[in-house]
Amino acid sequence: MSKNVRLRFSVGEPGRFISHLDVLRLMSRAVRRAGLPIAYSQGFSPTPRLAFASSLPVGVTSAAEYVDLQLNTPVEWEQVKNRLNDVLPDGFRILAGAALPEKYPPLMSLITTARYQIKVLGEAPDLEKKTADLTASGQILASVKRKNKEEQVDVRGLIDSLAYDPLQRLIELQCASGVQANLRPMDLLPLLGLELRDVLIHRTDLLIKAGAGRLLTPFDV
Repeated sequence: MSKNVRLRFSVGEPGRFISHLDVLRLMSRAVRRAGLPIAYSQGFSPTPRLAFASSLPVGVTSAAEYVDLQLNTPVEWEQVKNRLNDVLPDGFRILAGAALPEKYPPLMSLITTARYQIKVLGEAPDLEKKTADLTASGQILASVKRKNKEEQVDVRGLIDSLAYDPLQRLIELQCASGVQANLRPMDLLPLLGLELRDVLIHRTDLLIKAGAGRLLTPFDV
């Protein structure tokens, strides 16, 4: 047992339009409803000690969200999982977990990479060619929102891989995600002739780049 627990959870269709701040509040309420001995920060306005890996863009579902819990007393992670699943609303589910040592690096500082599956809902002419042309480009200028204003940014270095499967109408994207560099999949859609209403975006992995091109999960570290 450990006082520190790392959990992976999913965000399904009912939860995909909930903001990251609301997910934080939702998880805090679920921890309290589950009767878990969560630790609180010090100060004038104590808050539950929950730390998330990376904010999920609004409108995106996921099978790979992570949160760290700091508890006052040790609890088996399986028990934490079961108690939370009993109280979480539709659209949210704890999938896996692990006990953490007393000291560990914060999740947000670890994550470098995300994988997405983008399901194309309608007709998308020449999408396979557009995707191939984009990945072959030395520069990819995308309109990115930063501090309430849009900027043209070269995101080529943020994309590890991008491919389209016409049989499944599925775009597979691996790109930068984290505090050092981050790319939202919806920022690439206009470059492929798509809008957000034309697709369903699902995050499948949050990963950490290691040496020799290896990719680790937050549980591996």
